[in-house]
Amino acid sequence: MELSEVKHAEFRENGFMVVRGLLAADEVETLRQRADEIIGEIDDYQQRDTAERQRLAELHRQDGHVADARSQDYVEMPQEQIVGRYARRGDRVYPARQHPVDEAAAAAAKASDNPWNHFGGTINHLADNDAVFRRFAAHPNVVKVLQELLAPNLKLWFDHLYNKPPYNDGGLYGGANRFHQDGFFQYDRRSVTCWIALDEVTVENGCFHYVPITADYGQVRFDEGVAAELTAKELDQTVLVTLKPGDAAFHDRWTMHATGPNETGRHRRGWAMHYCDAESRYGDFANDPGWENYHYQSPDGVHIRNGAVHGNRRYLLVAGQEFPGRV
Repeated sequence: MELSEVKHAEFRENGFMVVRGLLAADEVETLRQRADEIIGEIDDYQQRDTAERQRLAELHRQDGHVADARSQDYVEMPQEQIVGRYARRGDRVYPARQHPVDEAAAAAAKASDNPWNHFGGTINHLADNDAVFRRFAAHPNVVKVLQELLAPNLKLWFDHLYNKPPYNDGGLYGGANRFHQDGFFQYDRRSVTCWIALDEVTVENGCFHYVPITADYGQVRFDEGVAAELTAKELDQTVLVTLKPGDAAFHDRWTMHATGPNETGRHRRGWAMHYCDAESRYGDFANDPGWENYHYQSPDGVHIRNGAVHGNRRYLLVAGQEFPGRV
């Protein structure tokens, strides 16, 4: 089923929607406290997670299903302004910084004793490793929305907490996350992302930039080439979405989206959860004839791609039932 069959009009037309107050204030505080505990032992957390994933990958590695991951060298190129706040480097389009970095303020933030002020990037697989996050991944409010937008039978296949530290300016995009789709071409059915704000998300600290499906950038495939085709025409239709703690943004796998850099002195955290229809098949379903079949699903449900565990170690059933031979 694709978006044309989704009953919710806003989501069908735009490819995204916002649910205000999905989690209550005390629930957000529970997640914040647990996140603070995890960041305090982040090295141990990541080592344990990596070790278990490597163990499972070795256990389930099979001839014919191991391949070198495809990679591409991205050379830093001059920033080319497209329109308004959007820029391009090569074939990547992203929200550009609006102000130069205050180096003194950035240095002071990094020197603070708050670990979130100098941790940039993601904490992956929280639902695998932590009982609190695992419980919230199946929160009744999350499930209720997903069952309307996606399917009655739902699995969480990957989750991660993303932090933008103060004045983040790293990478090719100056602290922004480039326009992309959560295509998840390994499933033959739709998937939906739920992104819950743990901190206030503003235009200045890195809010969502959605290009609505109705901007006609191509609901026919998902790959890197779609972002390269974004022009001023499509970007002029971009919607900026700000969130309060506990608010959630839901978007379809087709929907082009990005986040801006954090140009403030406070960190910005959000928890992204990626859900699929529990009746989905796991394989290769990209609109890319050159892609070979490197996927393997073990008898006990471990998903291997390019010789590594793909997504979370176990796909968490959050609603409905399991289906033999499916994810």
